[in-house]
Amino acid sequence: MKTKRNAAFTLVELLVVIAIIGILVALLLPAVQAAREAARRESCRNNLKQLALGAMNHQSTMKFYPSGGWDYFWVGDADRGYGEKQPGGWIYSLLPFIEETALHDLASDGDPENITAQQKIGATQVVQQPVDMIRCPSRRVTSLMPKPWDGDFIAYNAQNVSGGGLVGRSDYAANTGDQLHNQYGNQPSTIAAAANFDWCNSKTGKKTSSCLGVAELNGISFRRSEVDIRHITDGTSKTFLYGEKYLNPANYITGNDGGDNETWCTGYNNDNYRNGYNAPQQDTEGVPDDTRFGSSHPSVFMMAYCDGSVDAIEYDIDSYAFRGACNRKDGAVDHEQYYNPQRDSGGRR
Repeated sequence: MKTKRNAAFTLVELLVVIAIIGILVALLLPAVQAAREAARRESCRNNLKQLALGAMNHQSTMKFYPSGGWDYFWVGDADRGYGEKQPGGWIYSLLPFIEETALHDLASDGDPENITAQQKIGATQVVQQPVDMIRCPSRRVTSLMPKPWDGDFIAYNAQNVSGGGLVGRSDYAANTGDQLHNQYGNQPSTIAAAANFDWCNSKTGKKTSSCLGVAELNGISFRRSEVDIRHITDGTSKTFLYGEKYLNPANYITGNDGGDNETWCTGYNNDNYRNGYNAPQQDTEGVPDDTRFGSSHPSVFMMAYCDGSVDAIEYDIDSYAFRGACNRKDGAVDHEQYYNPQRDSGGRR
């Protein structure tokens, strides 16, 4: 007499199926991760595109690209306009040109010559706001992070925050040129003192004194800069405007990196300004550097040009060619040409 068997998997068959599924997942996972990174990279590119277009609108209106502000102990002041009198950094000056006018105007008390309690409260509210357009999704999920340096102090023109609080930071930096340094350290502590302060460089970057041995700044945005298209003799399509900044992955969130310890609104400093002196690099744990460009993306990082275009640049780009693209007036308009800014002649070979 025949008995009817219930259809079912044996244990061996089930293990084989599980093994096959595991192999398929292992094969597909890298492709899925690569697709996700490609999407994040394109989102990052779009961020820089919008920032560059905002800068072009700023230039069209103000007749110069967004200024670099004053220094790392100053943030934005809506009553001080644009250019050399604005203590806040380039991102703050861009806000009205990227549909963030309301955020920009929080830092206003109607008095450009005095720092009032209202001014300080508003300025602190500004730096504690996240701005998604300045965050690379491949690196961080938020632009708000702790500020462990300088205790409760935010800026001369902002209110202190008990316990340091959370402040916004940026993954993008303005191009200051091909020199080594991005910040000075000497800065006025009041608006009144700023009137007669030795700023070291003119609005176009020329040296005005020998303070700190600072070189001429030949990029697009730096301390109190007012650089217009006419100052970019290499051409706007050949000169970098903004780009991704290098960071040590161990400090993405901590605020312990010297190039990521202030706020996105802060004036001229390593947080928001980078240069082409050192070669760009992919984020690498244990390798600190607060002056160069780079990113968390594998193989490439994004750089925006002064004409609003954005390119993916390979990390192994010739370091001197990269310097040439950071210098707005050296004559090196072909990135394939060899450029050495340390030569007296500024020549190429």
